[in-house]
This record gives sequence, C-alpha cells and structure tokens, in this order.
Amino acid sequence: MVDNIVHEFSKENLQIYIGNSLRSQYLTKYLSEIGAKTFVVEERYVDKDYMIDYQKFYSRSFKEISKFTTRIHFFSEDFSLETFYKSLETNQVDYLKSSYLGFVVVRPIKSSNDQPLIGRTVLKTYPLVDGDEKRFFVTASYTASLFGVPLVIESLPYQEQDQGVSACATIALWSALNPLSGIFGTIRHSPAEITEVATSFPSPYRAFPSSGLTWEQMINYVRSIGLDIEVIGAESGNIITTAVKAYLNAGLPLVAALVLKRRREMSRHAVVISGYRCDRKRRVKELYVHDDQIGPYSRVTPRDDSFQEWENEWLQMGYDSVKVEKLLVPVYPKIRLTFPRIYAYYREFKKKIEKRELDIDLELFLTWIEKYKEYLLSKNINNKIKVLTIPMPKYMWVVRAYYDDEPVFDDVFDGTSVYLQHLLTVKYI
Repeated sequence: MVDNIVHEFSKENLQIYIGNSLRSQYLTKYLSEIGAKTFVVEERYVDKDYMIDYQKFYSRSFKEISKFTTRIHFFSEDFSLETFYKSLETNQVDYLKSSYLGFVVVRPIKSSNDQPLIGRTVLKTYPLVDGDEKRFFVTASYTASLFGVPLVIESLPYQEQDQGVSACATIALWSALNPLSGIFGTIRHSPAEITEVATSFPSPYRAFPSSGLTWEQMINYVRSIGLDIEVIGAESGNIITTAVKAYLNAGLPLVAALVLKRRREMSRHAVVISGYRCDRKRRVKELYVHDDQIGPYSRVTPRDDSFQEWENEWLQMGYDSVKVEKLLVPVYPKIRLTFPRIYAYYREFKKKIEKRELDIDLELFLTWIEKYKEYLLSKNINNKIKVLTIPMPKYMWVVRAYYDDEPVFDDVFDGTSVYLQHLLTVKYI
C-alpha cells in the first residue's frame, strides 16, 4: 500500500505529480478557483485513451515507457489520509461523492521541456450562476471509480497535445466529439486513432509523429464516423456568438480555427468552444475554451467588443492578436437545415424588431423533439395539448422571443428540411 495518497491541495504538493508546465500552472489555478481542498493519487492507473496510443506508438519505442498512468482525484472537502481510509472501511463515502471536482490523468511521457504530459482530464465547470449572469457549458456525465467509490462528474474532457500521436487539431476533435457518442451514438476514438483515420486523406506530412491535421483532414475524420459538418465563416462577432449559443444549447461543441499573430509571424491553431457566459439580456460576455496549449475552460473575452478577436492567455504569451477564422460544428446528417439559412431568417427578424424599437430579445437554438416537448410540458402555452401531441421532426431550429427574461413565443422550423420550413408558432401565457 502506498503510504501517502491523500494530500492537501497546494501548488507545491500538486507540482510533484503534474510538473510546472504552462498547462500544469493553469490547472493549478483553475482547480483553486473551483474550490479544490484535497487530492487523492491513484498510481498505476490504466487509461483507455493512453493505452491505445501506447499500443500504436509508444510500445515500439527503444526507450522503455510505462503503459500505466497516474490519476489524481480532486475534492472540495478537507480530509486526511486516516479519515479517507476509515471512510473506505465503513463505506461512509457520501462526502467524497458530494465534494468531487473530477480528475487529471498524468501520462508517463515528457514534453520537449521535460515536463509530464497531461492526459485525459475531466473537471467540474465554473458555477452556472454568476450573480445576475449565467453560464452554459457542453457537458456529459463521466464516471470514475476510486478504490471502489463510484464518482460522477458533468464535464467535457480535455488533454494536452502529444506530438507523438496528436497535435492541436486532433485534440480539438477528440474533445469536441467525446460527448456526441451519447447524443448521436458515434464511436469514441483515442487521439492516435483520430490521427490515423484523418491522415488517410492525402497529405504531404507523416501521420506519426503528428505534425497536425489540415482542415480537410479534420472534415474527413468527422464524416468517417457518420457525422456531417457545418463550416461557419467568422465574418462578424454576431454570427460567432449566435452560432455558439445555438449549438452549445443543443449540446454540440464548436471547433474554432484561430489565426495567431506575433509580429510578422502567423500560425494556425484549433480549440474547442465549450461554454459561454451571458447577461440577463442574453448577450454573450465571455467564452470558455478547451485549448490543448492552455487548459480546460480557459476564459475568452472580446477584443474591441467583438468575439472575432480574442483576449486570452495567448496575448499573455507574447502574441499580438488571436482571431477566429471559421468554426466547425459536427452535426448529425439528418440536420439538413443549415445554420446560414436559419441565421439569415433570424438576422432579418432581429432587424425588424430593432427598427420598431420593441423591447424584445431573440435567441436562436437547435433542439430535438424530446428535449423541446419536455420543456413545453413545464410551461404555460396556448393550445398545450395540441402542441404537445402534434407530430414533429426529430430536429428543430427555434427562434425564441423574450420579454423581461420570460419567453413570449417560439417560431419553430423543421431542422430536417433542406429549405426554411416553418412548422408552428408556440405562444407562452
């Protein structure tokens, strides 16, 4: 038995296990912000994603590399090693379940800077309510068993890029597609498997070690697992925030293609938009991004009042600008009504409201029949029985009007139609 597996959360204690890279520093800061007080170390952990990558790449290295990882579990409760052992003996583990903040997997390989690589990481999000403002995140339910204690966390997985088997685009796809297996039933691949499939599309670069995927290879991979893609140009800050809200509310993360500029140099980078924060008028004030070079839920604020350009950690690392070039959204093929078509309707509707100076806010979002009817069931609407029993397509686009933070009406469109097809208007009472 390991003598000391329970530690007080501190930078010094955690650094022993996760090192002092920029990712590690960010994780320490983030965990502090969400209230970490104690962590428990699980040695010789078999991580599925790393094991596949190990089989495909690291097992063939001359250097002896372990197939085991270290998994670190975090809690918002203070407790000692003795208390923890007693809890296991008596099965008094409710405080562990209620205070669980998630885990970080540390891979037994080092970066070029001789720092441990951060593997599959699943951590609790920021609180959903922030004063008068609200946060929205794409999450799925993930489980972990700590010495027999069943733990559950709602999150979106993150990991650091490993240039042996995956660069930023691969990690962005891995993270963005992870929750979609529960929504669309798609297969989950490890980073090495994603790189392997994606690079079957012709490229002048080697698959392993990975030098990164092209935009076309990313699209090729998404289609190979039975999904289609929506590519959205970032012509304005408004289209970016509208797309973010529309898809994140449906549980679909967005991959953002970024252009990083530093003096005369320009490089491209891929991240996952995993959440946003908005005010009572539903105006987006902050984005949250899974960036393999920074960490999970990295805060992004608009530069010059537009989310076309970002203020985030990249500027602190010496870059002059971070600009969104385009967005990629993995969607189910039956969702045929494209975002540009429904957005054009939404934009014109919004212009008419603004011209008439009506105190009404509009929101556009994608949904599906079960989720939408469950929402309507909890509301007071006109002709409720008729609306709930009327046949509807599996997927729908909804333009919702709000007055003083309360829904007024929904314009509902067939998401499975190629063209704009209005289904019904739902009026709230």
